[in-house]
Amino acid sequence: MAVIVLVGFVIVAGGNGSPSTGPDGKPYPRPTPGVYPVKFPGWDKPRPLPKPTVSYPIRFPSPKATR
Repeated sequence: MAVIVLVGFVIVAGGNGSPSTGPDGKPYPRPTPGVYPVKFPGWDKPRPLPKPTVSYPIRFPSPKATR
């Protein structure tokens, strides 16, 4: 059992390439730190949400044959 665990560990640990280089051998660019808080376009002046013009539901008549 220990041999199987050891073989599995070697496969997992040894099978990973260097995570800092790309497929062409050049290093990946380092991530830049973010700026917090994140502000999106229109953050200062949000658009008003649409509101219904009446507060009661409007029911439209429909023929009963099509239901």
